[in-house]
Amino acid sequence: MKLELETIPVWDGVKSSSECYICDLMAEAQRYAISFYLGNSVMNPETRVRVNEHGFCPKHAQMLVAANKPQGVALMTDTYLAMTRTKLEKPFNALLGAKSARQAKKAIDQFSEQFADREKGCLICTSMQDRLDRYYYTTAYLWGQDEAFREALSESKGFCLHHYQGLLEKSKEALSSSVQPGFVRALTELELKNLDRIAKDVYWMTQKYKSENMDKDWLGCEDAHKRGVDKMTGKHRVIDPL
Repeated sequence: MKLELETIPVWDGVKSSSECYICDLMAEAQRYAISFYLGNSVMNPETRVRVNEHGFCPKHAQMLVAANKPQGVALMTDTYLAMTRTKLEKPFNALLGAKSARQAKKAIDQFSEQFADREKGCLICTSMQDRLDRYYYTTAYLWGQDEAFREALSESKGFCLHHYQGLLEKSKEALSSSVQPGFVRALTELELKNLDRIAKDVYWMTQKYKSENMDKDWLGCEDAHKRGVDKMTGKHRVIDPL
């Protein structure tokens, strides 16, 4: 099944001269998701039901707290905590009632199973993964359909290695068998070219700190260490839902 296309943000991204425009798009997606769950949506019964059912991973729960909007967090936590206590009431009682090592082990296993189920499906992680899939799909699709996009992508700085790998995977779904190999080759050539560029910049940065090079030009490599890390690890990676 084809995903909904995200042509406007992907086109904006490919023109941005970023080391990985998908990292930038996902950072924006995360900011939007945090603001959504701290805005008027917290008064929506449907949103509260979803929060009660799925909640948030530790990373995104802490980001909600750090946004300094305590009322919204308190409203969600009030009902989420009540639902959590309800769901865990049986295993809590089993733990309290354990009178032997065998009963304690069984109660612990029961609690662990229920707790693992509670931790599944952070709402923000899930929504961001959906958005990421659309960005992957759109990038591959546009490359296969639009010569102008193909040219723009070839002149870009490529992607972080994590999003490069994600694009390779999504290309199997987004492109026909006749087009997909060409995309894989072009994407890999682009990635290798830009990895070489970063490697050259990082190397010159290491050399600039030598006494004999202190007076030489930085050649635009002042931030090469940061760009190198971004390229290798990504500025923004989606945490898989638990």
